[in-house]
Amino acid sequence: MKQLFKNVFLGVLALIPLFIVIQIVLWLNGLMIQLFKFVSLYTDNGFYTASVLLLVFIFLAITGASIQKAGKSYVVSKIDNLLERVPAIGNIYCIVKKITELFKPSTQNHKQEVVLIEYPRRGLWVPAYVLSEHNDTLVLFIPTSPNPTSGYTMIVHKSEVISTSLTLSEASQFIVSMGADFVKKEEISAIVENNYQILKRGN
Repeated sequence: MKQLFKNVFLGVLALIPLFIVIQIVLWLNGLMIQLFKFVSLYTDNGFYTASVLLLVFIFLAITGASIQKAGKSYVVSKIDNLLERVPAIGNIYCIVKKITELFKPSTQNHKQEVVLIEYPRRGLWVPAYVLSEHNDTLVLFIPTSPNPTSGYTMIVHKSEVISTSLTLSEASQFIVSMGADFVKKEEISAIVENNYQILKRGN
């Protein structure tokens, strides 16, 4: 009986990723249906509704292509300039924009950087996203597991961090898996070991 329950438990664990993917697909499907119904309220015609959604899809694709190629979109830039001038709303818009830019795929004009920093004390290393930089001062976001969208914002000197070749996707993957998916473990282990030896010699 004990072995049977163990097998069932292992089976459940094996199917959890599939279950989560199915839930995401169902959520996206429901979202598209709700969007279709919302547009239909104004068009009152299935063909017109499908046409509007197709035009929106094409517009988003063109906007994304221009950002990928040139690093920015003319239309989005005009919207940015307009909203940034609006009191209160402009501040909120700027903050949200900077956060969303953190998760954009890297382009030639937009390089994402993931560093390691000792937190919450010496000897404990965590990955952090570089949000902005001025001279030798860095603004970092330290995400928490398993939800990389929550965490802490810190201002540190550049000497306090160590650069890595981790991408934002790899770092997020490591955080979501709570370290079970140890990406680029050779590089990270070498960094930690090297700094441990330096600290040991200093003591």
